[in-house]
Order: sequence, then structure tokens, then C-alpha cells
Amino acid sequence: MTHHHHDPGHAHPSPRLPPSLLRFSLPARLGIVAAVAAVVWALVLWAIA
Repeated sequence: MTHHHHDPGHAHPSPRLPPSLLRFSLPARLGIVAAVAAVVWALVLWAIA
């Protein structure tokens, strides 16, 4: 016997969508990439110093 999380006779609930960078707008994606790049460069400069 399987275990269901919805009432009998009702449709299955929609699955949750996984988070994706493609769901962000282009400016938001560019901002995220710029922030990640800044952190990487900060770590590189810190490691060199």
C-alpha cells in the first residue's frame, strides 16, 4: 500500500519547482554574476597579499 499526501479523489498537488538562475531577470543575473566575481577576485587578492 502506498502512502499519499492528498485526499482521495483529488488530483496530485503540483510539484515544487527547483530554484534556477534562469528564473531571474537578466539584470538580476548579471548582478549575481558580478557579486560572485567580486568575491572571487577579493579572495584571489587576499591570497596573493
